Amino acid sequence: MSNLVAPHILALTAYEPGKPEDELKRELGIEEVVKLASNENPYGPSPKVLAALFNANLSLNRYPDPSGHDLREALAAHHSIPADHITLGNGSNELIDLLCRVCASRDDHAVFGHPSFPCYRIGSIAQELRYGAVSLRDDLHWNVDDLLDAVTPKTKLLFVSNPNNPTGSYIAGAELERLLASVPDHVLVVIDEAYLEYADAADFRPATQLRDARERLAILRTFSKAYGLAGLRVGYVIGTPELIFALNRLRAPFNVGTIGQHAARLALGDQAHLATTVDACLRDRTKLRNALRERGLEVAPSQANFLLVKMPNSGRAVYEALLHEGVIVRAMHAPLGSWVRVTVGRPEENTRFLEALDRVLRESGG
Repeated sequence: MSNLVAPHILALTAYEPGKPEDELKRELGIEEVVKLASNENPYGPSPKVLAALFNANLSLNRYPDPSGHDLREALAAHHSIPADHITLGNGSNELIDLLCRVCASRDDHAVFGHPSFPCYRIGSIAQELRYGAVSLRDDLHWNVDDLLDAVTPKTKLLFVSNPNNPTGSYIAGAELERLLASVPDHVLVVIDEAYLEYADAADFRPATQLRDARERLAILRTFSKAYGLAGLRVGYVIGTPELIFALNRLRAPFNVGTIGQHAARLALGDQAHLATTVDACLRDRTKLRNALRERGLEVAPSQANFLLVKMPNSGRAVYEALLHEGVIVRAMHAPLGSWVRVTVGRPEENTRFLEALDRVLRESGG
C-alpha cells in the first residue's frame, strides 16, 4: 500500500460521517431510529420543492448545466451581487478542497481553528500544505488575536467556521470585521457560513455584509442544512470574479446535478418555509438546552442547529450506549472527548433522545 498511495494521504485521518439510520437498523435490528448526528433539517425541504420536482421535466438523460446558470442568477439576485461572483460546489466540502488546490501550493501554509470542521485539515493535508491548528479558547470559543498570531508570511488560507462546527460558537460582527481588516493582504480568508441561518445573536453579522473589508475573501454557503437538501449536495462560494474564474478552471465539469440545481433554486424561492423551520429549530434549541442543563449537564452556547453537551465521563461511551437505544448522536474527539454533539430535531425526536440519555446516564451511574 505504501508504494501505491502518497505518504501524506496515508497520514491523514479520513472524515467520519454520522452513522446512517439504515446501518444502525441492520447492525442492531432496531426498527425506530432517531438520527441527531449530522445537523440536518429534520423538517426537510420546502413542500413546493418536492411538488415541483415530482412534476418537472428535467431531461435527466442530458448532462446538467455546467455553469449552473439559473441557480447562480437566483443566488445573485438573492445576495444583490453579480452572478460572476458565485460558483457552485458539490456541497461546501468540494469547495473547501478546491480552494486548497487552487489557492495554495505544496509547502504553503493554512490556518484554521481546533476543534473545527475537519475538512479544513483534510484539504490542507491533501494539498501538502503546512498548517497551524489554532486552539479555541476553552476548546469552545474563537479568539481573533489567536488566529492573527498564527498567520505567517507563507500563509495562503485562513478558514473560519462561523458559527463553528462542532462547538456552535461564533465570532461577533465587530471582531469578524477586525479579523478581515487585519489579516495580511496575501491571505485568502474563507468564512464558512454553513449554519448562518440559525445564528440569532444580536451581534452576529454575515460575512456578506463585510465584503468591503478585504478583497481576498471567500464566503461558503450550503443548501444542506437549513434548506433541507443534504441529500442533493449543493453549495456555493461567493468571491471576487478573479477568484471565481480561477476556481472554475479546476472545478469538475457537471459537479452539481440537474436535480440539485433545480431544487436549490426552488428552495431559495421559498423563504417562508426556511423561516418556519429555522424558527422551530431556535425554539427547540432553547428547550433542549434547558432540559439538558436541568439534568446538571454542561451545554456550550450555540448559534447553530445543534448543541455540544459535556457528559460526566466518556462522550464516546454515551454515544455507543445511545446507539443501543436507537438514538444516533455524534461522538467527539480530543480535546472534546467528554462531549457529544446533538442535532436539534423535531420535538418528539428531542424527547426520545432525552429519555434515552436518562436511561444511559442512570445505568452508567452518571
